[in-house]
Amino acid sequence: MNAESKVCPSCGALVAGEEQLTEKEIAASEMRQEQPEAEPSKNRFKKRTLIITAIITIILISSAATAIILHKSPKELYLLSEYKTYQHAKDEWMDQYGDSMEFQEKTMQQPSSSEMTLSGDVNMDSLGSDPDFEMVKELLSQASISAKTEQDPKKNKGHYTMALNFDKEKAMEMEMFQSKEQAGIKVPMLYDKFFFLNFNEYGKFMRMMDPLYDGPETLEVSELEWQDLKLSDKEQEHLQKRYGIFLMDRLDNENFKVEKGVEYKHEGETLKVREITLKLSASETKKLTNDFMDELIKDKELHSMLVKRAQKVASAAAVAEQIEEEMLDTKNMKQQLVDGLNDTKSELKNISFAKGFTSTILIDKKEQIIDRKVTTSIGDSSEQVNIVMKSKNIPYGNHQKFKAFSIDLAPHGDQDTAIKLNVTNDVAVKKEKRTETLKARFTFKEFGEAEEIKFTMDSDINGEVGEKQDITRKFNLAFDGEEFSDFPSALKGTVNQMNDLNVKDDYSHSKFEATVGLEDASESGSVTVNMDFKTKLKDEADFPDLKLDSGEGLSIVNITPDEMYAIQQEVGTNLMELGIKYGLISEDMYDYGNIDETSYDGYYNFEDEDSDDAM
Repeated sequence: MNAESKVCPSCGALVAGEEQLTEKEIAASEMRQEQPEAEPSKNRFKKRTLIITAIITIILISSAATAIILHKSPKELYLLSEYKTYQHAKDEWMDQYGDSMEFQEKTMQQPSSSEMTLSGDVNMDSLGSDPDFEMVKELLSQASISAKTEQDPKKNKGHYTMALNFDKEKAMEMEMFQSKEQAGIKVPMLYDKFFFLNFNEYGKFMRMMDPLYDGPETLEVSELEWQDLKLSDKEQEHLQKRYGIFLMDRLDNENFKVEKGVEYKHEGETLKVREITLKLSASETKKLTNDFMDELIKDKELHSMLVKRAQKVASAAAVAEQIEEEMLDTKNMKQQLVDGLNDTKSELKNISFAKGFTSTILIDKKEQIIDRKVTTSIGDSSEQVNIVMKSKNIPYGNHQKFKAFSIDLAPHGDQDTAIKLNVTNDVAVKKEKRTETLKARFTFKEFGEAEEIKFTMDSDINGEVGEKQDITRKFNLAFDGEEFSDFPSALKGTVNQMNDLNVKDDYSHSKFEATVGLEDASESGSVTVNMDFKTKLKDEADFPDLKLDSGEGLSIVNITPDEMYAIQQEVGTNLMELGIKYGLISEDMYDYGNIDETSYDGYYNFEDEDSDDAM
């Protein structure tokens, strides 16, 4: 064997050119050749076992989840569908109005300036030749009302300007200012400074008006904001959780039943839906109502929510009515709330639900409620009122949806008395265009005679929400019945609207032109209203500086008699000039500058009278 030979590790053969292995290395190599490769196979077996086990586990978990999802009890399916439908409706609302709500919330949190212009016109065919009406029509065509607002909600400051304009020129203007410390008013065409009152001088001012005044010395301004009344996420979560659990606990599985594979037809289309019915007997409905009142009485967190908001509102009212502090005491208010709930529960003892309560919903494959019908009755032992409520939310066609709501109220056994409200809206969306066909009917029936109000409106909305939109609405309002004999038979009109809202750039601009046409057997005409409204959010608002030494205003409790006389003179003169300017006062009546004093000579000839007496 060559000294350079080496055993091949794979086959055991000698390989030339390599260092010769020792006998132990050769023996080890031969043993590896003779023994099977058990370890790699064992590892592969373990891997296959783990993979198969994982797959089986995933299948079992998926099957269990599927079973939970597909095999919900009727009770679980009913409550879950209600929740999903609520969430979907909430999402739809936010998609359509979310930007507007967000912008409005911003205006309640940061400074902003707004401008509004309002104008109009009127036409009455029967008064076309009436000179008085023609004068009014001419004035209206030239007149407009404009308003400007500068506000800072965090500082509770606002500066408001309103003007009456004729032919684009200001005829009269008024300014108001309000803050936590003071309020002021100015009419520039009468006097060029603000008259303001510091709220800590309120008592002094009142004693100027009434020396016997015995009330608060300081006037406090309410700081009530929408955010103070809005439910927080934590509060909403509490209500959903607590009363969701309440319904789960109080409603038995036996109260629910489900029917699968129900065919539901709308506009030539057939949907496969599930029908779920919740049915409570009269006694079960009564018990559920009592239990719900008990839950409200025990819910201390709900009491805190309500009392906190009631205190905010009451504090705002206290600015004008000076509510006593003990009435706003938290403990006292909570006790009053609980007492009120207990009183309501006691009153419900005399209320019965003769027909119990039945709610039937139809849900699609997404567990969205597309049809609902609720029937019940409520009253005392002598009279029951039957209530039937229906709603629909049916998707169909190509991005179309039919929505409906109706409610019928009628005394049990009385066919001649009823109140009915029915509203439908057929919505179609195609790219950036949305059309709506709204129909509403209100019927009041008494002694077999029906009175009816009908309203229809067709809307074309061009442009996506949150961007510039052009909207045209055509409406018709009709009255039918003896009670409406003095009303016009119909009011028809159009509303042209432009919305330009940009939350990111902090501005909003809207224009409205509404024309209402009057149609009657004896009269016809139209009224047109135009409005232009702009709002811009800003970093800082501009306000007048109302201080004693600022030159912009006069404190009404510090005006001297001489100053008051001068103010009265200036206001009187300016008021006279305005009256003359707009033809309300004859210029000749007050043309003092052209009075010829010599024309009065001899009119009162005191000298001659004295001479005669002397004689």
